Amino acid sequence: MLVDDRDPDTTDITSVKILEPAQGIRSLSFQGDIITIGACRTSLMFYDVRNRKYVHDHDNKPVMRTLRYGYVADNWDWHIHRYSFLPPSTSDVMSIMTHCYDDSGLRLFAAGGPLPLELTGNYAAIWE
Repeated sequence: MLVDDRDPDTTDITSVKILEPAQGIRSLSFQGDIITIGACRTSLMFYDVRNRKYVHDHDNKPVMRTLRYGYVADNWDWHIHRYSFLPPSTSDVMSIMTHCYDDSGLRLFAAGGPLPLELTGNYAAIWE
């Protein structure tokens, strides 16, 4: 839920649904009118506050960037004891825990790692 608290008399509240309900929000950053959302399963989504909708590409699909690579240490105990509903692939256990734009606003740094406490790993990237 987004609330503009600069005006105490405002009743302008916007509810924003995440694009993929199975994901949880792990980080937010602001660049002008765009809120960038870092989520589980290594996704970055871009929400336009002024237009009150996700940014879309030329095919009218929401712009979403997803991790392709990352490091997760092999943990035999994790494989034995993990629940069957948990995803087996690296990108499915990773989350983007922090991200920020550079001063020009043209590059985006994102970093994170595996969400389950039993796993060790990392991910970092600069996207242009």
